[in-house]
Amino acid sequence: MSRSSIRLAVALGLSALILIAVAALRGGEYDEYYSVFLIAGHPRPTWPTAPFLVSAARSFYHGSASFGRIAEALRHGDVHPPLYFWLASVWKDVFGAALFRLRLLSALCTVVSLFLVARIARRVGAPPILAVTITLLCTGFAYTGIVARGFALAGTLSLAGTLFLIDAEAGSKPSRSFAGGIALGAACFTNYLACFTALAMLVWIAIVRWRHRSVWLWSWFGAALFTPAGYWFFSVQYGTRDGQFTPFHLAHTVFLLARDQAGAILGGLPRYTPPGWQPALEIVLAILLIFLAVLAIGNLSRLAPRYRALLVAGITAPPAGLLALGLIFDTTPVEMRYLWLGIPFIGLTLANALRYWSKTAAFLVAVQFAAILGLALAPQTMQPGTRTARMAAEYAGPETLVLVPFGNDGVGIPGPFIATAPGDMRMMVVRA
Repeated sequence: MSRSSIRLAVALGLSALILIAVAALRGGEYDEYYSVFLIAGHPRPTWPTAPFLVSAARSFYHGSASFGRIAEALRHGDVHPPLYFWLASVWKDVFGAALFRLRLLSALCTVVSLFLVARIARRVGAPPILAVTITLLCTGFAYTGIVARGFALAGTLSLAGTLFLIDAEAGSKPSRSFAGGIALGAACFTNYLACFTALAMLVWIAIVRWRHRSVWLWSWFGAALFTPAGYWFFSVQYGTRDGQFTPFHLAHTVFLLARDQAGAILGGLPRYTPPGWQPALEIVLAILLIFLAVLAIGNLSRLAPRYRALLVAGITAPPAGLLALGLIFDTTPVEMRYLWLGIPFIGLTLANALRYWSKTAAFLVAVQFAAILGLALAPQTMQPGTRTARMAAEYAGPETLVLVPFGNDGVGIPGPFIATAPGDMRMMVVRA
């Protein structure tokens, strides 16, 4: 092995350890229990209406659903396509149904994504190890990289599609272009929001290889193969989440996108620092972000124009897509995790800009690592279900009846609580 290959292997190994640690330390997320119950064959558990022991309800976390049953439940329940859940079902049958074990599937996909980031970095002329490091330590990437949802798999497929298209562009290879289209289409069949990045990459290959239609048309054809199946799922789900987000206001949506994009890169350090330090820390982070933006834009000229366009398209596609969704459907679908697909392109751009700014790069990595520690340990970054169950177990006696809200659908709130609570706890799910 060459020295660069050894360094990359070490970087990926350390990345895997960081992701596993975050996956082990973070409490369960509401959305993750949709995954747990769905692949167990109980997409909406029917909790007892009378008091029960936690151990009696654990059967909902186990079981096995066929691909067809998963698909049918998704069409009439959760608003996601099935590819991740099919893969998670196979993973569960092999490695077990515990949430941490499901998270390891996402962590594995994320390590593969980082390998693809390194390969893309070599193609475009950015430092691979620095690109991998910055990308991994972006909070939005690490967070979506461990949760038991389809973010990590969609990211892997999107990056694989991008790498295939880069190879197709460089060598005018229709087979690589077709493979790239297949990967991008599969990403959309994992998470609908991947269509923004997929469309950006497909437009990029069409522009840079417009005269070689046998190249770029194959990529569009490969992606289009997933369109009928994707529409079959999406058509019955359209409008099922009315009221999930606030109505659209342009200035407010742009502000939220800017805030969440900054948080996806540098994390939420001000949220879990002493109150007296927060204003100064916010100023430092804002200055750092502005400096990084100026440096990144100023150093794009080092890249070939076609790769410059590729990175800009990859960065801007997710926020532009969310803004378009909000404008078209009069909603504000903005969350930090919805920007995850642009983060590898940000990592590549920053690595290109910081290759000769070693002190700035070290400072950025230190800030990001501190944010990742908060992601793994700070309660302010976690949903309260797991923590609340542990507190209830500490204070509840043998005769205590613990009341847990049913919530919107009996999944997000009872799911993580019951998974963490001791088996002999008496509880009741309250349908108020």
